[in-house]
Amino acid sequence: MVKFIHIADVHLGVTPDTGKPWSKRRQREIWDSFAEVIAAAKSESPDFLFITGDLFHAQPLKKELGEVDALFREIPDTKVLLVVGNHDYLRPKSYYLTYPWADNVYIFKREEAECFDFPEKNAAVYGVSYWRREIRERLYDGLHPADNGRINILLAHGGDDGHIPFSAQRILQNGFDYVAAGHIHRGGWLAEGRAVMAGSLQPVDCNDVGPHGYWMGTLTKAGAQVHFYPIRHCEYCHEAYEVHPKTTERELVEWAGELLEKRPEYQYFRLFLKGRKDPDIVYDLSAIEEMERIVDVTEQLVPDYDYEKLSEEYAGSLLEAYIGRMGRKPQDVRTKKALEYGVNALLGHKL
Repeated sequence: MVKFIHIADVHLGVTPDTGKPWSKRRQREIWDSFAEVIAAAKSESPDFLFITGDLFHAQPLKKELGEVDALFREIPDTKVLLVVGNHDYLRPKSYYLTYPWADNVYIFKREEAECFDFPEKNAAVYGVSYWRREIRERLYDGLHPADNGRINILLAHGGDDGHIPFSAQRILQNGFDYVAAGHIHRGGWLAEGRAVMAGSLQPVDCNDVGPHGYWMGTLTKAGAQVHFYPIRHCEYCHEAYEVHPKTTERELVEWAGELLEKRPEYQYFRLFLKGRKDPDIVYDLSAIEEMERIVDVTEQLVPDYDYEKLSEEYAGSLLEAYIGRMGRKPQDVRTKKALEYGVNALLGHKL
């Protein structure tokens, strides 16, 4: 049996929410989260720590590798296996290649897939690191384990068209017992009991919604028991407010304030204003945008036009002619949008 912790997309060095008062704090929290994983490994004593790409957000400095290596040395009985991802890929002069790593650290350094064998655990771990930002070839499709008697594990980084596209089911059919994947920041099962996309350890921008953390479990030839463990320094949430023509700025400010008051302090918000508004009103949203933990406010509002009244008011004009012409067309979604956009333009309103 193999016991392991699995993380991916830590992005050490990233500065989330640049320009916000909490940006530097978020940068430190990502390092703190990585240290928390090491603390969990100290406590749980897994056989392996799998890191499936993008440990760093960019090419790491030698000093940064020293910080990471010092943490790895705190868990000498846990073997750390690391594939390098597309963000911190292995340039020819990358410090990844020459750094004197601790004895328990195993880095995949070749441009083709390689394997580290651990006969004492009856396990073999396969992987390939990035040597450029994009790899469009399906490198895992033709990969088969050398010894089917081993517990065969693939560390994969990719999953979209520009970064080693793959099917977890195809990899498992090739003879692997488990796939530990990275690159897609939203984590979850790729194949129940046999393949996990770790997701980013912590969110790195406001579109990385939902909980983030690490995975820990046990693996045999028969299958895996794996569980997710959240780390809650930050969780981005998308929230919407339904606007109507009589909605005031004060209502919007009060809504945002109540949201912050009721929700946990680790939650940060991207807010969306949806619905219909008076076309002559322009909301000043600066009071909301300056609130702590409000990352962004996006308007997705439709002007609440009274087209009959506009036709009367602008009788004899191009606007009246346009409204009349569009009114004689079949009233489907496309026609309604064209009417709305055309009236916007003719009245000089922003889309």
